[in-house]
Amino acid sequence: MTLRRAGDIETKRGWAWLGWSLVYLLLQTVTPFVRVPIGWVWIGTLVSTLALMASMLGLVFTLARACEARRWLAAALLSGGATAFIVWLLLPTWLGVSSSHRFPPSIAVPYRAIHGYLLILTAIGLGCLMSRLIREKNLLVPVVPFAALVDAITVMTPVGFVKRVMESAPAVVERATVAVMTAPTSAPTVERVVPIVLMGVGDFVFLALYAACLYRFALRAFATAIGLFFVLWAYLVIVMLGVANALPALVPMAVVVLAVNWREFRLTRQELWASLLVVGATATLLLWLLLGRR
Repeated sequence: MTLRRAGDIETKRGWAWLGWSLVYLLLQTVTPFVRVPIGWVWIGTLVSTLALMASMLGLVFTLARACEARRWLAAALLSGGATAFIVWLLLPTWLGVSSSHRFPPSIAVPYRAIHGYLLILTAIGLGCLMSRLIREKNLLVPVVPFAALVDAITVMTPVGFVKRVMESAPAVVERATVAVMTAPTSAPTVERVVPIVLMGVGDFVFLALYAACLYRFALRAFATAIGLFFVLWAYLVIVMLGVANALPALVPMAVVVLAVNWREFRLTRQELWASLLVVGATATLLLWLLLGRR
């Protein structure tokens, strides 16, 4: 392979995020208005959610790769994304509308789609910056399950931060989440499109953190992305089915990241025992939470 051809491939990879961005925005703005026969609504929802999950992972991984290639990009994403996100939140007020919920569906759907997109960009920038605190790949082994442990506590326990915010300030949760608006409808008219699932900004922060580390340490980034694709999609389906109202997304992320890349780590005995302690505590807490809810 010539140097010129290698450079062309790298250039294409550098712009891959733009393609994933267009796919994400297209899915979020078009599929809520797709009308299908009543018997195909559930299948349509699953397929569109599958495509949306692919676009979100593609966006996170391609931008994380770009942030590793251009160190300034992470700070630019964080500052630019946060600024644009705040302006976007204030836009309805500037237009004299008290809430974005007062927009008709033709405006509310693209508004919410761009809201989620800007939130994802901000989260990716923050996650890539945070990833620079991890100086060697072995640190991922205790850090990844510890993040999952904290996520499980905040989401699933009665005193958890996420649960309390959802109960006391649902508007805050709505602004800090990415809506998955992919449910086709069989009705002849659409009065209002309601998101079927909400994904927290923290999920994207840690997803970007893991992706950046995978590229930096030359781990199995593509295989990890494939594993995350199927596991997170299944997670979304579980929430859509109503089996659980809220689930800690960092838990399956931790399982996939560690399982796919386990052979790449070279742990000392002390590091291994510390990692097993964190993993054991996480597994014990999750088991207790799941059994306690029955």
